[in-house]
Amino acid sequence: MIWEGSVRSDHAAEDLATLIHAWHEEYNKVFVLRGSGIGNVRDFYQAQFPKIGAPVALGEDVGKGDRDNQRTGDVWMEVRYDPSHPDAYRHSASAQPLHTDGSYIPDFPNATLMACVANAGEGGETIFIDAEDVVTSLEHEAPDLLVALRARSITHTRSGDRRTEKIVDSANSTTLVNWNYFCIDKDIDSEGRALVERFFNFLANSPMIRQYIQAVKLMPGDAVTWKDRQVLHGRNAFIANRDSERFLWKCAIDVANFDD
Repeated sequence: MIWEGSVRSDHAAEDLATLIHAWHEEYNKVFVLRGSGIGNVRDFYQAQFPKIGAPVALGEDVGKGDRDNQRTGDVWMEVRYDPSHPDAYRHSASAQPLHTDGSYIPDFPNATLMACVANAGEGGETIFIDAEDVVTSLEHEAPDLLVALRARSITHTRSGDRRTEKIVDSANSTTLVNWNYFCIDKDIDSEGRALVERFFNFLANSPMIRQYIQAVKLMPGDAVTWKDRQVLHGRNAFIANRDSERFLWKCAIDVANFDD
């Protein structure tokens, strides 16, 4: 599932051409770039957009207000430890449950990119699980839940956006997921609520899910991008003693020549 390569400030074009080629390998879904000689991380990766794909201005800022009013119109958003926002996953040190980024955004791009400015010494790994492995886990441990997830569409809402999809679906023999427990529409009916609660608890407690999860520790200059509808991702908890001790820039991007 995870492809890993390098990107050097003086060889970016050829290194990123290798990344784009890797997108077309069927099993590759998460792409780690180990950066070398990179100064300003956001500026560097922004300069590489023409070689990677088209960014989409879906940035959010918790400082703008409640969850329905956080869209900024910017491409980049901070994923930065800030103890003044302990209840916002982007700014807390707590573990973040598995989810997709585009759960509530219609026509979300095919990928997310995160570039690392700083990371805490202990913990803070970004975690991933292949959607195919989620299905395998459900088939073995909760087959009736899998049937229910495939049968019903669920609405996610946030920041003025609304998207209705099945949590587990497929297209062209590819398993797709669309899921964020904390963005489930608040007006969901009782049957739907029971379904999402059960799936949330399954992801948190399944032995097979734990077995399949892979962790990526980003270091300054590194980046990771992934096919948002083909994996679930989250974060391990970390220990931080000061503001911005873990700091990543994040954006949504349509990776070039990639077809969902």
